[in-house]
Amino acid sequence: MIKKYFLLASLLLVPAIGKAQVEAAGRGGNQSLYVGGFGSYFQPDYGYYNLYGVGAFADYNLTPKLGAEAEARFLRFHQLSDIHEDTYLIGPKYNFYHRPKIKAYGKVLFGIGEFNFPQNAAHGGYGIFAFGGGVDYRFVHRWSVRGDYEYQEWPSFVGEGPEPHGLTPDGASIGIVYHIF
Repeated sequence: MIKKYFLLASLLLVPAIGKAQVEAAGRGGNQSLYVGGFGSYFQPDYGYYNLYGVGAFADYNLTPKLGAEAEARFLRFHQLSDIHEDTYLIGPKYNFYHRPKIKAYGKVLFGIGEFNFPQNAAHGGYGIFAFGGGVDYRFVHRWSVRGDYEYQEWPSFVGEGPEPHGLTPDGASIGIVYHIF
């Protein structure tokens, strides 16, 4: 099941990868590539402790409005009983507000979520999807600061308690962005 989600997300990006070579080298075009890192604060939807973590992302834009994002997040700080979550996501991104210094975007990501259960009793991988958005503010030529919010759905997660199925973590991140081209 997890492999199906990852394969579907990968196939959605094939047109973006194929178009990457359309423009001749040195002729420019609308494509752009951004990379960065961030710190996150998430409510994991399991237990009552919030998790903190770090992550990295890459954004490839086909046009000023339409692109794709890939991200990895590791929520490993402030654990209670060794509970932590890691996610590996990829999917389309839409820049709905684009000015010289400010860019606002929305995204829908698909991928894999890894969950570590209390006391290291088990570790599971789950197919997940996420909705989110944020704002980039450029403060010097190639550098921006990013604020981001993300809501995740882990529909195949099986836990315990009154809501034994599904997990819905959400949280915010702040980070730094470098514009490669």
